[in-house]
Amino acid sequence: MNFLRERAGFIIIGFIGLAIVAFIVSDMFKASSPFLQDSKSKVGVIAGEDISYQDFNGKVEQNMDAMRQQMGGNVPPQMAGYAQEQAWNQLVQEIVFKKQTEKAGIEVGGEELFDLIQGKNPDPQIRKIFTNPQTGEFDSKSVVTFLKNMETNDPTGATKKQWLEFEKNLASNRSIQKYINMVSGAMYATSLELNQLNTSNTKLANAKIVMLPYSSVADAEIKVDESDIEKYYNDNKYKYKQKQDQRTIEYVVMDVVPSKEDSAAAQKDIQKIADDFKASTQDSLFYIANADTKAPLTFAKKAQLDAKLDTSLYNAPVGTVYGPYFENGSYKVAKLLGVKNLPDSVKARHILIGAQKGGLTPAGLAKADSLKKLVQSGKATFADLAKVNSDDPGSGAKGGELGYFGRNMMVPQFENAAFGGKAGDIVVVQTQFGTHLIEVQDQKNVSKAVKIAVVDRIFSPSQSSRQTAFAKANNFVAGIKDAKSFTEAAEKAKLSKRISDNLNATGSEIPGLESSREIIRWAFNAEKNDVSSVFETADKYVVAHLIQIREKGYVPLEYVKAEIEVAVKQEKKAEKLVAKANSAASGASSIDAVAGKLGASVQPLQGISFGNPIMDGAGMEPKLFGTIFGAQTGKISKAVAGEKGVYVFVVDNFTGPSPIADVKSFRRSVEMMQKQQSAAGTFEALQDKAKIVDNRGKFY
Repeated sequence: MNFLRERAGFIIIGFIGLAIVAFIVSDMFKASSPFLQDSKSKVGVIAGEDISYQDFNGKVEQNMDAMRQQMGGNVPPQMAGYAQEQAWNQLVQEIVFKKQTEKAGIEVGGEELFDLIQGKNPDPQIRKIFTNPQTGEFDSKSVVTFLKNMETNDPTGATKKQWLEFEKNLASNRSIQKYINMVSGAMYATSLELNQLNTSNTKLANAKIVMLPYSSVADAEIKVDESDIEKYYNDNKYKYKQKQDQRTIEYVVMDVVPSKEDSAAAQKDIQKIADDFKASTQDSLFYIANADTKAPLTFAKKAQLDAKLDTSLYNAPVGTVYGPYFENGSYKVAKLLGVKNLPDSVKARHILIGAQKGGLTPAGLAKADSLKKLVQSGKATFADLAKVNSDDPGSGAKGGELGYFGRNMMVPQFENAAFGGKAGDIVVVQTQFGTHLIEVQDQKNVSKAVKIAVVDRIFSPSQSSRQTAFAKANNFVAGIKDAKSFTEAAEKAKLSKRISDNLNATGSEIPGLESSREIIRWAFNAEKNDVSSVFETADKYVVAHLIQIREKGYVPLEYVKAEIEVAVKQEKKAEKLVAKANSAASGASSIDAVAGKLGASVQPLQGISFGNPIMDGAGMEPKLFGTIFGAQTGKISKAVAGEKGVYVFVVDNFTGPSPIADVKSFRRSVEMMQKQQSAAGTFEALQDKAKIVDNRGKFY
């Protein structure tokens, strides 16, 4: 079938999705020019290799083109950011691994590449691309057909260019996988490791604990000095290292509020639409011409309808109009266009005259009609004709049988023919795959369905309302000179300041603020304490103030001071509670006596394991669990400072560990886990070692 030609653009999108998990990367463009060597045109530097804007943007556009083909031409802004992020990840992975594979002498020869594409061991991406969507089976012959007809089917050469790029990436991916396999091949689980892991998972403990939560000490009782904060920062500096530049902004939002005149005009408009819709005799055309949000008009059953429409239209006469009504920011009018009894699933068989064999030409239609007449006249059976004539190898060999299938499993034209007819119907339809002769064999769970068209008009402020809001925003900015006046202006205008921290240069949006990419770009080009001009985002105007700049590397103490103060307070609370708990435990005859002295309760811990240090009500407590499994039974412990509080405990007993039932199987599972971890860890280590400069935020 020639669905391959239709899917040619999907080849690139196929390896985009596996860029990280499978380390598939795209080939780096080598073009350069004096202009591109200028540092201002560099998107970044990866392991000593300059990445020019022209080369990088070419890769972004490749990803975007593939997404457009997959999404019917419309790519949301979020997906555009994803295409750019994927292009960068691909380059980083390609370059850092390329240096290692070259050092190791790893390469992919012509015979190996042939085997990946046309041989007995096709790459998973080849299998995915050349799998028949109707049968779910890989079609090896289609690979050869695609390659032979590639230039004929696309004289522009675009498909060939994409394919050659894809081949390069298959080879690159295989080289990387060889390198990963070489590293992970060194992973081996020793008997000691197996026993330790088995013990941590299967040795169980029963204990009783007394907990003094940190919240039992008031913050006011704890004094934190500057020297305490500095010491904690220096001792724990590794916690405050970041890999990317970050910014923190505060901002105010001024909504563009529709006026009473806007509401009146919108209501008048939707009422006219309702009147015209009632009188319309060309409902589908009216819907297409007037709805702001368009979707295919299909039949839906009772449970699939919106509650309002279910109540008002499901049992109404055809032609009934409901509305106008307001819902989710839009004025709407709904009309019942038709009623049918439709099945939930259909059994059918088909004969495909593939597009690559002229299925979309008049000759293809004529052939399908002639086959239909042979079946209807009784001169031949459908099954026999399918085995000889169908270009769908999966179903053709089975007499065209597709079995039962539900909705949304076939392309729309095929589905409409199968669900819209009745058992025994033989129909001819065309899809992007070619011309199909379909026989509807059976239909299950036939029940009432209705087709409803909903014409909506998104309610938005008028230009006059926007101008009023913009003037207000400009007046707000005019009086701001510094951080203090920003706060004063916000209070005067009764606007709430919002904070957005840890912004990355390549972020597509500020959380909770649509279409805010330009604000992020501004933040990375502004100086600390700068105040922005007015930004427009959807139906809002935004003014931002840059309050913090964090360069990659160790975060300055001043930026994490508040966070550290909380941690130091907890340490000091722990010291206080540890002394209190140890005093109570000293000389105590039982854990109940300790609890009595502390005015706390005894909590049982039943069947806990070292490998899963989670305590009900407290969460992760690794230090407590580690101490428990190193303790003696029946002995009251010293105080342990955990994550949520200070603990004193006594171990009642231990059970296990259970013997390893199948050492070989256990070793295989442990080594598989180690190999998976080594694959991700290898790339992370190489990436950390490589010098990477990311300037994308200046260009996108």
